[in-house]
Amino acid sequence: MKRRKIIILIVLLILGSIAVRKIDLNLRYGLSIMEYYKYNGDLTSKEGNLLKEKPLLVGVYNDPPLAYLNEFNSYNTGIIVDYLSQLAIELGNDIHLKVGSENYLTDAVNRDEVDLAVLESNFENQKNFEMSQPLCVVKGKIIVKNNLEVDSVVDLNGMTLVALKSDDVDDRIHKFFDFRENITIMEVENIYQCFALIRNNVAVGFVGDDMEAAHFLNVTNRGSNFKILKPTLYEKEMCLAVKKGNEELINILNKGILGLKKKNLIAQTQYKWLGDFESDSLDLKQIELAYKIFIAITLIIVFFSSWNYVITQRVNTKTRELSESKEELRLIIDTMQNGIMVIEDDTFIVECNDSFTNIAKVPRDELIGFNYKDIESLKDFIYKEKMNEIFSIGNSYYYITSQTFANNKKLIVIEDYTEKYVNEKRARQESKMIAVGQLSAGLAHEIRNPLGLIKSYSYIIERYCVDEICEHAISVINDSVSRINKLIENLLRFSKLSNDETKLVDIENLLNVILTLEEKNLSQNEIIVKKDISGDVLRPILMNEDVLKMIFLNLINNSIDSFEGVERREKVISLSVHVEENFINMKVSDNGCGIEKEKLENIFNPFYSTKESGTGLGLYVISTEISNNDGHISAESELGVGTEFDIVLPIKG
Repeated sequence: MKRRKIIILIVLLILGSIAVRKIDLNLRYGLSIMEYYKYNGDLTSKEGNLLKEKPLLVGVYNDPPLAYLNEFNSYNTGIIVDYLSQLAIELGNDIHLKVGSENYLTDAVNRDEVDLAVLESNFENQKNFEMSQPLCVVKGKIIVKNNLEVDSVVDLNGMTLVALKSDDVDDRIHKFFDFRENITIMEVENIYQCFALIRNNVAVGFVGDDMEAAHFLNVTNRGSNFKILKPTLYEKEMCLAVKKGNEELINILNKGILGLKKKNLIAQTQYKWLGDFESDSLDLKQIELAYKIFIAITLIIVFFSSWNYVITQRVNTKTRELSESKEELRLIIDTMQNGIMVIEDDTFIVECNDSFTNIAKVPRDELIGFNYKDIESLKDFIYKEKMNEIFSIGNSYYYITSQTFANNKKLIVIEDYTEKYVNEKRARQESKMIAVGQLSAGLAHEIRNPLGLIKSYSYIIERYCVDEICEHAISVINDSVSRINKLIENLLRFSKLSNDETKLVDIENLLNVILTLEEKNLSQNEIIVKKDISGDVLRPILMNEDVLKMIFLNLINNSIDSFEGVERREKVISLSVHVEENFINMKVSDNGCGIEKEKLENIFNPFYSTKESGTGLGLYVISTEISNNDGHISAESELGVGTEFDIVLPIKG
C-alpha cells in the first residue's frame, strides 16, 4: 500500500512537472512542448545554406505602428520593421523590405516576387500559406478617459466611441456591439482624428487596434490620461507567411522568432514603441521572478498543508455537523409565514428569512450586510411607533414586534395581518348588514300599511278640493307617498335581493327595451346615448335577466342625475357591451359631473350617496348582486370630467 502511494506520488509529480512546463512554455513563448523542442536549436547545415543563397525579401504593408514610411527620412519603420531587423541579426542574414498592399503581398508570395510577407494569421491565410509563430498579437481594445466613471462595456450605454475604418475589417468592431449596449461607433481615417474627437468630447473613447492607440499615446505623452477596458474585441496574430510547401523556410523563421523571444527582444521592442501603457506583452524577467516566488510559495503551502491535514479533517467533521444543523434551522425559519429579520447595532441586517424578502420585495443578497435604514422599501415598516400595532401599507396590513438579545442584536418579526384584518372587518360588516337587512324588511312592511291608508284618504280628500291650495297640498302628499314607496322598494330589495333564476337573454333586445323605458327621461335632459355592442351578440346568453336590468337601469339613472347643474355642449352616455364565450363585459360611462377621488372608494357602501335625494342603496344593491353572481364591478371618475363603470359577469352554462 505504501509503495503504491509512492508510485502514485511520483507519477503525479511527473505529470505536474509536465503540466507546469507546458504552462511555462505557453506563457513565455506561446508554444506547445513539441513546438518548443522542435524550434529550440541551431539551424541545420541545409537551413544555413538556404539562407546563404540570397538575402530574404520580406513584404510588409503600411499599418502604423506595425510598419509605415517615416515622412522625415523616407525609411520604413515600425514595430514589425524592428522585429525583422532583429530577426536578420538572429539568423545572420540580410533582410530587405518591399512595401505593398495586403492583397498585393498575398499574390507576391505565390508569384515568388517576395520570399515571405507579414500577414494576419486568419483562416484564409492559414489555408493558402505556411504561417510562422506570431511576431506579435494586435488586440481590439476599448480605450477611454481616466476621468470617466466607466469600468466596463455596460457603462458605455448611450455613449459614442470612435474607430479607424482600417481597423473595422469585416465589420469586426460593429459585430461586437450588435447585441450589446446602445453604443454609437464613429469611423474616421486616421488616429489623429480619433483623439481629436475624444479631446473635443464628441466621443468618450477609442475602439480598435491597441498597438496603434498605445503608440499614439506614448508619442504624445498622454498615456496617463487613458485606461484600457477589459474586454478584447478581437485578436490579430501577425505572422510571417511563406509559400505553401516551403517548410524549411518556415522552420528557419520559427527558430529565429523563438530566439528573439528567449532574449526578451519582443517585449523590449514593444516597450520602445508603446511605452508602459498596459501592453499585454510579457516581460520574461518578470516571469522568471514570478516563477521563483511561485516555487517558494508552493513549498511553504506543501509544508503547512501536510502539517495541517489532520487538524483540517477534524475541523471539517465538526463544520459539516454545524452546517447540517444550520441548514435544518434555516429550513425551519424559511418555512415560517412571518417575516423575520435580525439586525446588529440597530444598523446592519445580519439575517432574514424568505418570508421577509417576500414582504420587503427585496432579494436576500441586497439585504444581508446592508443598513436597513438605507433600504427604501423597509422605511415604511421599521418605525418605533409602529411596534406592537396594526398598520397599513397600501392595501396590506402588518403587525410588527421586536425583541433585543445578545446585547447588540434585535429580532424583528413582521406578520402579514392582511387576511386576518380583512376577515375581521368583513365579519363585522356582514353582521351589520344582516341586522340592517332584517331591520329594513320589518321597517318597510310596517311603513307600507299606514302608507296605503294615506294614499287612499288623499284620493278621497282630492274629490272635495275646491281651490288651488288644496290641490297643491294633495299633489305634494301624493309625490311624497311615491317617494316613500320608492324608498320602501329599495329597502325590500336590500333585505331580499334578486332571485337566482337564469334564462336565455337577448342582450341587444334587453338594452333596447331599457333605453325605451328611459327615452322620456333622456330626451327631457337632452342626453345622447351612444351604444356599442360587440362580440358574439347574435346568440342568446344564459344569465339572470333581473340582475342585468337592475345594473343598466341603476347606472343609466345615475348617469342622467350626474348632468344636473352641469353645462355641456353635448351630454353623452356611452353604453358598451362585449360578449365573449364565457363572460360579458359591460361599460357605462358619462361626461357628467364626476366624483371626487375621496368619495369614489365609498360609493358601493350602503346608505352612502353623493346626491341630496339619494338613498345610498342603488350601487350597493347592484354591487352585491354582481358579487353574488361571481362578477366584478369597478369605477373610475374624475371630478368635472365624468365617470365610467366597468362590469364583468360570467355567462352561466
